[in-house]
Amino acid sequence: MKRTQINTIPYPVSGSGITTRKNLLPGSAMAMNFFGKRSFSVICKILFFALLLSSISIISYSQNCATSGTHSQSGNENTYYPGTQATVSVGSTSITLGAAGSGTNFGTTPIAAGDILLLIQMQGTQMNIPASSTSTLYGGNAAGQGRGFTTATNFLAGMMEFVIATNAVPLAGGTLNITSGTVNKYMYSAFGTYGQYTYQVIRIPSYYNVQLSNTITTPLWNGSTGGVTVISAVNQLDFNGQTIGASGAGFRGGGGRALNGGSGSKNDYYTLSTNNANASKGEGISGTPRYINNNGVLLDNVVEGYPSGSYARGAPGNAGGGATDSDPASNDQNAGGGGGGNGSYGGWGGNGWFSFGATGGRGGAAFSTTTGLNTPTYASPSRLVMGGGGGAGTSNNATGTPGGGFASSGAAGGGLVIVDALQIIGTGTIDVSGASANSTVTIDGSGGGGAGGSILIYANSGHSGITAIAKGGDGGSNNPASVGGATEHGPGGYGGGGVVYSNGTLNVATSVSGGNPGTSTGPIPPGVVNTISHYGADSTSQTGVLVQSFPVNQLPPNMNICQSSVLPVTILNFSASSTAVNNVEVSWSTSQEINSSYYVVERSTDASNFVSVGQVSASQSAEEIHNYNFDDYTGSVNSSVVYYRLKIVDIDGKFTYSKTVSVRMGEPLTKISVYPNPASEFAVLNLYSDKQSVAMMKLIDDAGKMLMYKSFTVNTGNNSLMIDQLGSLPKGIYIVQVIFDNSLYNQKLIKK
Repeated sequence: MKRTQINTIPYPVSGSGITTRKNLLPGSAMAMNFFGKRSFSVICKILFFALLLSSISIISYSQNCATSGTHSQSGNENTYYPGTQATVSVGSTSITLGAAGSGTNFGTTPIAAGDILLLIQMQGTQMNIPASSTSTLYGGNAAGQGRGFTTATNFLAGMMEFVIATNAVPLAGGTLNITSGTVNKYMYSAFGTYGQYTYQVIRIPSYYNVQLSNTITTPLWNGSTGGVTVISAVNQLDFNGQTIGASGAGFRGGGGRALNGGSGSKNDYYTLSTNNANASKGEGISGTPRYINNNGVLLDNVVEGYPSGSYARGAPGNAGGGATDSDPASNDQNAGGGGGGNGSYGGWGGNGWFSFGATGGRGGAAFSTTTGLNTPTYASPSRLVMGGGGGAGTSNNATGTPGGGFASSGAAGGGLVIVDALQIIGTGTIDVSGASANSTVTIDGSGGGGAGGSILIYANSGHSGITAIAKGGDGGSNNPASVGGATEHGPGGYGGGGVVYSNGTLNVATSVSGGNPGTSTGPIPPGVVNTISHYGADSTSQTGVLVQSFPVNQLPPNMNICQSSVLPVTILNFSASSTAVNNVEVSWSTSQEINSSYYVVERSTDASNFVSVGQVSASQSAEEIHNYNFDDYTGSVNSSVVYYRLKIVDIDGKFTYSKTVSVRMGEPLTKISVYPNPASEFAVLNLYSDKQSVAMMKLIDDAGKMLMYKSFTVNTGNNSLMIDQLGSLPKGIYIVQVIFDNSLYNQKLIKK
């Protein structure tokens, strides 16, 4: 065993308690002068109460981070408050909240001083509404699309941050005060010139260890609260074979209604809901339509909900468009509704009945870059939205169950789940898939599927045990052939795939695939053998966004405030490599070793059951960076792949774990290292590969900005690349990112 260390400035002693003592010491001298010969015990009592009052004030402004214990969680424990303050400007320290959401799976614990809260903008975009209702510039102002949103002004959807309450707020609502000013802007406004703007504040209970003991079900989005689950463990989260389920908990589908005809054109992208033709758009980041599928019940919101109308095929934001009937005067051609969007765009709905009119609802826009569209990337670990709801299909015969045309409704998108812990153990599933549309319809159009929702996972280890599912829902199918041999009607479009961000590799069953387009069964032309087809519904399902590596600086502000408060060290790098037959070198680098005592090197052959193989004392020096190495003899290990992790123990006996790394015995793994580290003028990137390929190197600062980019050829064996021009960079921590052979590697570099 060997240990090398490079050490620095002692960790600064600070804190409100010490400041209070400094301020009170002069006061105690004044008190002695004031009291003269009075009893010293009286003076001590006065000082004691002054300190007590000061402490109470301080405590009320500090976060409630648990320090011990294991909590068994059997249901959703978040409490949801709608934001009712019109504008929360950047830097605001108070927010007006409405009454907390209530109902199935809604938490009932009010906000207390010190609680950690998630502040998130649920809806908030503007749209382009052309003067002509037949213009394809509807939504995102992109020719030929007829969907989307604009970003020039007040584009806020998905913005979020974690804040700390400084006062209690009852379930009835009230004013929330927070410790520091907001990082982002938030807005609340009902439907008017633009679609709806909504944000909510979510209370997050703090536990040291959490073990899931049942399925955790996210409360359904109700237009102002819900749709999101946040689980945070200060230390360890044990999934225990359980599921966090937010499938269909996101934005709602358009509500189907049987209508007998109105006015307008078969080319309309927007019409009013009061016109008895066409079908309702879905709900999404740009607003809420008048008629929605509210968990299987038709809900009339009374107001139109979208500028210039909430019906017809234009897709607002990431919501699916409602079908436009190709014969609006009779509303009997029955096209399908469009699917919702998120990580990818939704599919458009199928054609109208006898006319073959291609008037199905357009699919909701993607919130990120997708194949085939030049759309910017908006989704990130710090900006996520729920899946868009599908649009409804047109109905005049009111077929399907439920009746009245409601079976032609669009389906809900998936919700949003955030998981934060130092370590994840056990296996489990997070499911934010979009719901599939109703398929009991016969001779009417069918609704679009909901888009997959979003997932954010951040932990030091344990990702491989988690299966993240953010699939799009299927479009609704119909069976006209079952009613006297009627010909095909418009099926619903598929819901787009969702978004998953994880800072580690997840289980291979993880999926962000889009849903399937609906089908229609009927003879074409009449009298011919029945055909089952998508009948014009978009058949090219799109995959969403799956990212399994990102730096901590991309997290929402203050997300891991409790985890960072208990971690005794900052791990800059942790790796293991086979250096000789029957020998593995485990290496790690640390900074900010606060109250750390020692490290235990643990080994496993299955990444689940670990045993201790050695212990290394923490450095007691004051250097900035500490480098450690441990040689593990593996002669008795009967496995081709071995896993390692660090148990990090502080002086109070509390501990946490590093991420888990693997090494293939007898042959070096593909890996990178940087030397010298810290560096001043230059550094050398060392890279080993078992085959020839082309690699890309990026140097990224702590704000996520790329400062340097190089492409180079990698040969079999060891490779070196000079990283120069470091002298002009300010001191700090940078990320050297290398991409090759379909893998991404990150290495921290300290610029001194």
